Amino acid sequence: MLGCARRQVNESASRAYAAEIVPADTPAKGESFAGGGERGAQWCRVALLRFSEIRLRLLEIHDQAWFPEFLRAEVVDALQMVLETTNAYRPIAPRLANAIRRAGTHEVLDLFSGAGGPWPSLIGALDRPGGEMPVEVLLTDKYPSPSAANGNGAGTRAAHLEFCRDSVDATAIPARLAGFRTIFSSFHHFTNAEALGFLRDSAEKRRGVGVFEVASRHVLTMLVICFIPVLAWIATPFRRPFRWSRLLWTYVLPVVPFVLFFDGLVSCLRTYSLSDLRAMTNGLGGRDYHWEIGEEKGGRIPFCVVYLVGYPTAPRAEPAD
Repeated sequence: MLGCARRQVNESASRAYAAEIVPADTPAKGESFAGGGERGAQWCRVALLRFSEIRLRLLEIHDQAWFPEFLRAEVVDALQMVLETTNAYRPIAPRLANAIRRAGTHEVLDLFSGAGGPWPSLIGALDRPGGEMPVEVLLTDKYPSPSAANGNGAGTRAAHLEFCRDSVDATAIPARLAGFRTIFSSFHHFTNAEALGFLRDSAEKRRGVGVFEVASRHVLTMLVICFIPVLAWIATPFRRPFRWSRLLWTYVLPVVPFVLFFDGLVSCLRTYSLSDLRAMTNGLGGRDYHWEIGEEKGGRIPFCVVYLVGYPTAPRAEPAD
């Protein structure tokens, strides 16, 4: 019910926001812009804004239980290759380092890690000055990558990275897994209720949390996503360690490029907007829990990284004896 109420609030806010920017002479349904190109361009901008506020509930192929495990491993490996090539999340490293420090921990629990995600390139950017303990990252996933879990994946060879061999469901995190929680490129996999539950649980347990997405409902982002299969085609022969199966499922039977293209577009349509994130975090954790929401530009990609960062600003009061 909370999810339904929040969606209704978001939809009302989106309609109100759109109403503020719609020009007075916007044509009614069935009418056309006979008065000139400027009004037509204005209408198109409004249409794009309205589209960007719509979150669709679609399914990604490689998340489905029926999708073969060996093909899922190939897709996850290709996604890891794209992350390593583009270094897409480098712009958020300073903000993430600051949040981990303010949360008062040196441990990070990464969820939906795939074959390592962006952590191999990020870990060096989080080096701490002086005698502070280095950040230690535990990588987890509901479907652990076999190569990563065995220490053979490129994404888990960096120092201070450890892969959990057990399946970890991000909607029911075991109490034994502590640390600052991070999710890269996967927060959109949550339903509204799951996303809100994850953030509430993090705030109530006084865990720091960082959510980061390069996918978004911006048209430019979706156009760039379309080129990810091309990047996979170009880079696959140079991926190490070499595997013949990569060539088979990339060139002979191009399942991997198709899934990258389809799931990439679906990811964009499923992502939460900044207004969605602000609505979710409103009031969570009380006054002694701090939230930061926005976008960071930079890196090798021509669009922003959406971020949601939270951390406790005061220790939880212990009950009196």
